[in-house]
Amino acid sequence: MGSRFLHMTAGNGDLGLGQDLLQAARRRGWLEAFHPAYRRYILALTSGSPALEDLACSFPGLLFALVSGYADEQRRERAIHLVGRGAPLREAADTLGLAWWLRKLPARAFATALPNFPSDPEFSLRILSLLPPDERLAANWLTRVSQAFEAAGRDYALWIARQSDLESPTEEQFALLAAWAWFSGRPGLFGHRLLRKPWAADMSFKRAREELATWRQRLRLIECLGPGIETPWLADGTASGFSFVALRTVDDFIAESKALENCLDQYADQLHTGLTAVFSIRKGARHVACVEIGLHDEEVTMPTVVQLRAVRNRRAPPEVWQATFAWLGSQRLQPLAPERHVPKPTQRLKAHRQLWKPYLQHLSGKSQEPSLRQAIEQTMRLNRPARRRRAPVPPTPAESRG
Repeated sequence: MGSRFLHMTAGNGDLGLGQDLLQAARRRGWLEAFHPAYRRYILALTSGSPALEDLACSFPGLLFALVSGYADEQRRERAIHLVGRGAPLREAADTLGLAWWLRKLPARAFATALPNFPSDPEFSLRILSLLPPDERLAANWLTRVSQAFEAAGRDYALWIARQSDLESPTEEQFALLAAWAWFSGRPGLFGHRLLRKPWAADMSFKRAREELATWRQRLRLIECLGPGIETPWLADGTASGFSFVALRTVDDFIAESKALENCLDQYADQLHTGLTAVFSIRKGARHVACVEIGLHDEEVTMPTVVQLRAVRNRRAPPEVWQATFAWLGSQRLQPLAPERHVPKPTQRLKAHRQLWKPYLQHLSGKSQEPSLRQAIEQTMRLNRPARRRRAPVPPTPAESRG
């Protein structure tokens, strides 16, 4: 009987070991579904608490929120207590202010800190209808929707949520797309004046990206012109009944582009060297043509007509050409000194920062601020290229966003 008892004991030991291995494999399986940067925090929180561990399957978004600095420490501790004593998960989520619709997303969806999404029924119903059917797309979808909500509001977030291609645009493109949408709703700001067409909820993704490309080129005019050219290379004047007016500011180039239906608002590449000047040619109040003045091929410090175009880039009539040569011949010609005819780098940088200041203030303190700010500053070249940065460290359970 003793031998038989020992055999049974050994069998029970093997069974216990097998259960431990099975449990460890199960824990490893659900843990690996979360983003690698957060796994050790999740493991530390769930150790010894089956109720918290069960969140990995029942509400992974709630578990992620508890380890990623969502809400404040007091509310996180309250939510942990509620889960531990078996309270309804809805009560724990409400304690955190966590939107209930996030329960529909798998663990792999949670890769970046969560914003305070709206929890009202209308938004929840609409966003639920837009969840990606393929779980492999969930992480990128939630990241883009999170950025969109914090960067430009709920309507823009819903618009992003329904787009089919959230993979091909770069981080910088998404950051600037959100900034373009944000400026679209603020007519009093300079960034809004640079819009050709503002964002609208019924706009296609393709059209939005086209408008963004135009807006970016207009933004680049700030890099070239800053507050504007104080002393143009040539003087304004009149000839044969036509007036010649230098385009000095970003607003001047945009207005002339609208009046003549051409691409002067996209002229940053030509202007950045300071070796070209553009003049509006007018007959009274009517804009009839524009002329670009550059350097002569043979006399490289003297001006010459680079191109002269009428409305919609059509050829200008002979009388406009004659007036242009008469105006140019009346100038007191001096060798071109670009540094005297373009704003200083510090002036251009100041104008650039003033344009972006309201939007960067809007982002201040938001969970997505670091990624959005970095993408904008890198694209718009507000800073010199920085040394390679270390990967961001996710917040610990003790850290709070408030």
